[in-house]
Amino acid sequence: MKKILLPLMAAMLLLLPGCLSPVSPEAYGYVIAIGADGGEDARYYYTLQLQRELSEPSSEHEGGALILGIEGDSLEEAVTKLEGNLPFTLSFSRTNLFVFSRALAEAGEVETLLSLSFDRLKIRRSAVLAVSEGAALEFLGGLSAGNDANIRKLREAVMLDMEKTGMISITSVAGLFEATETGLFDHTAALGVYEPDTVTDPEQKKAENEGKNPVESAKPGSRIGGIKTVMTGTALFSGWRMTGALTRDETLFLNIARGELKSGALTLRAGDGSVALMLKKRSLKREISIDENGVKARVRVTLEAAVLSHPPGMTGGELEEFVENEAAKRIEESLYSVFLKCREADSDAMRFGTDAVRLFTSYEEWRAFDWKRRYPGMEAEFEVRVVTP
Repeated sequence: MKKILLPLMAAMLLLLPGCLSPVSPEAYGYVIAIGADGGEDARYYYTLQLQRELSEPSSEHEGGALILGIEGDSLEEAVTKLEGNLPFTLSFSRTNLFVFSRALAEAGEVETLLSLSFDRLKIRRSAVLAVSEGAALEFLGGLSAGNDANIRKLREAVMLDMEKTGMISITSVAGLFEATETGLFDHTAALGVYEPDTVTDPEQKKAENEGKNPVESAKPGSRIGGIKTVMTGTALFSGWRMTGALTRDETLFLNIARGELKSGALTLRAGDGSVALMLKKRSLKREISIDENGVKARVRVTLEAAVLSHPPGMTGGELEEFVENEAAKRIEESLYSVFLKCREADSDAMRFGTDAVRLFTSYEEWRAFDWKRRYPGMEAEFEVRVVTP
């Protein structure tokens, strides 16, 4: 009986409609980044940055970008409008970047913008959140303006910026959700700006091929090379709203306080010259105390400093003295200055709430303590030790 039934069932399966037939990759447009600005006739103006080459499944993040834009009161509405004029279906399975204009972030619109169905759209919560000083449209356009670099390289450039300089704070959408839902800390996002005067590498190459000066269009003081969108620092959030910002230099000290510094360059004035150091974290210890006088944090940091350059007249003994004492003192002052700036923005960007919660025995006690109300009156002190390799 089995010899008869098995071939018969196999034949019947072959006659069934092909409901599981593969879909051609050309049928999809893969959205790499989503940007949002204020709209004219609708609430928002959405910018979608798509992977340009769609034909190869293995080409994720390859081949530059194609940009689409349209207004809508929600992302779903914008997508519905766009797909009516596209020869393919939009897919968000490869989305790895959200960019919101600073105006929207400061207006508290991020909560509404992210109140979408991540599961239905298949958007990964590991996507990075960034804020643009100007329009998100310009920010995303600047990532590929005049550039033939692929999306993967553009993303890696930002990640390397964080790892090598320590002056960028890269955090995910999941981190924002965790911050707002738990109340243990406040979120930070990369802050960037579009610089139209930048002369990109492809623009230089094009000018050379035409027999022109490759930097003919460059203005004195302008940046030459790279891409037109650059990361300028960190956006500070209090809950869902952006309430302040740190420069790149200040972000370095934020990362030191959070224990996230991998390596970072620091230049300090020394007499008529300067001393350039490459810093790495050796150790970090953070303590929180709560009493009738309020909340106080104590942060002790040990940093390893390799000397990159120093004034020619500085002796070895003077250099050692400067690194171990003067550099340590200035880093302490900078850490405290950044703490005050975060506190003024009502942003627990240094994440002291994650230390304070350990002093409570139950979640109910922690909620009753009301960390968000207590944080603005908090004090902190920083002790820094700098050693050479």
